Amino acid sequence: MEPSEGKTHSADLETPARDVIDQGRAWIDEHEAELLEFLSDLVSRPSVTGREGTHDDPESVVGSLYATLEAETDRATLDVQRVPDDDRGPRENCYAVLEGATDELFVCTSHTDTVAPGDDADWPGTDPYDVSVGTVRRPEPGAIELTVDGQRERRTIRDAYDWVWDRRDDTERDVLVGRGTYDNKASVVCLVGALRALESALGDHTLGGTLVHGHLVGEEIAQVGAKAMVGRGDRTGWFPERFPDPEGAVVVMDGSYGFVPAVGHRGLAWVTLSVEGESTHASTPHLGSNAVLETAKGLATVEEPSFREAIASPFIDDSLLGELTVAAGTTIIGGDVRRDREGSLERAGVNAVPDWCETTFDVRFPRWEAYPNDPDAIRAHLEETIASHIEAEAGDVDVTATVDPAEYFPPVALADSREAARDHPFVSQAIEAARSTVGYDPGVTVAPGVTDAASIYSATRLPTIVEYGPAGALSHEPLEFVERESVIDGAKAMLELTIRQLGVV
Repeated sequence: MEPSEGKTHSADLETPARDVIDQGRAWIDEHEAELLEFLSDLVSRPSVTGREGTHDDPESVVGSLYATLEAETDRATLDVQRVPDDDRGPRENCYAVLEGATDELFVCTSHTDTVAPGDDADWPGTDPYDVSVGTVRRPEPGAIELTVDGQRERRTIRDAYDWVWDRRDDTERDVLVGRGTYDNKASVVCLVGALRALESALGDHTLGGTLVHGHLVGEEIAQVGAKAMVGRGDRTGWFPERFPDPEGAVVVMDGSYGFVPAVGHRGLAWVTLSVEGESTHASTPHLGSNAVLETAKGLATVEEPSFREAIASPFIDDSLLGELTVAAGTTIIGGDVRRDREGSLERAGVNAVPDWCETTFDVRFPRWEAYPNDPDAIRAHLEETIASHIEAEAGDVDVTATVDPAEYFPPVALADSREAARDHPFVSQAIEAARSTVGYDPGVTVAPGVTDAASIYSATRLPTIVEYGPAGALSHEPLEFVERESVIDGAKAMLELTIRQLGVV
């Protein structure tokens, strides 16, 4: 596609920065097929959370990534970090560091894990890990039509992706379909392509600051890779050991809307509510205390104003991140019920009053008065408020509510409003890098879900763009896709953003 009228090609930058960007973009164009083949290679290596692998396992996604970086870069220093083992197997974060003239940092992360593919039959050729080429078009606002392997699917899309379609000249785009194409292996390729192009284009120059690429494991479950990188509160992670007093900025690369900077996201807490009653024979229910029934009584009242006011009490009216939401009863189980590996339910005790019940709440929350300080106080508030409300509504049962620290993610915000976020120097540079690449002002958005930024920002307090990445859709669903052109645009945008943020000397 010819450059759109709005593309500036970094005309606002001075030599040598502009020259490095121009030469780097030319390198990316010359190596487009190679970068797309690298994406297919990464997708072909299943990396459901816990199975990302290690740098010395050439069959794994981390092994392939490390081997590519080792073979194709010569100025960056490579490193790996073993993430504590669990029953999912050994795995490593992979880092590339390109040192510059100062201690100013530009930290870019991606994640190497994916969710499970689901039923293979739902994917082209019944293989979720074989990249298929298709097309996507927007037949009307708010909807897309995906065509791949003779199959046509119509889906609704998020407002931010719909807005991007409004800004573009073309009505149809080529896409790459496969598990992990969009979330998040295209972002890995964007960073690797940008780094390789940067090394090729720098010549005798060096960056004005230090570039850090972190390819992290475990984003989909508990952000274990990000936590290992930054160390969270204990400051023993890979990053604080090397950069104890960091200054700079962070961008979290993730499948998004085509390099629209996401300037924040709400926090997330998964609250587990446990209710214990007293079992008895079902013919005499009055002699026991039905834990499931009493839990249901409490769940039925969580929409009442008194509960809403109580749980929302510490949070501010957040014009950037939005309001608190509570999804109650997202999972629920009680009595003697089991599900086998094939998904069949087994019920024993259908003639007994259940003496236990467990249910979960998904709570999305904005900032509070002391933000970002005292996140543990907010966690305790959510536990106490939910437990006390259910206890007041239920009968003679014992109630506890807990938030596992591994399932608690504070919010992230770059400013108090979208308007103020646009004016942030870091965001302004990200907007300009996108504009000169895709040809239009991408604006800013707020991410609907939680990203690795929750762990990274809470530990580093560096200005963080929580999501910035190639365009696509259907993450976590069959027929997940990334726009082909956006993968290459991503390498160019990240090359330029690096130069804009760190400069060239």
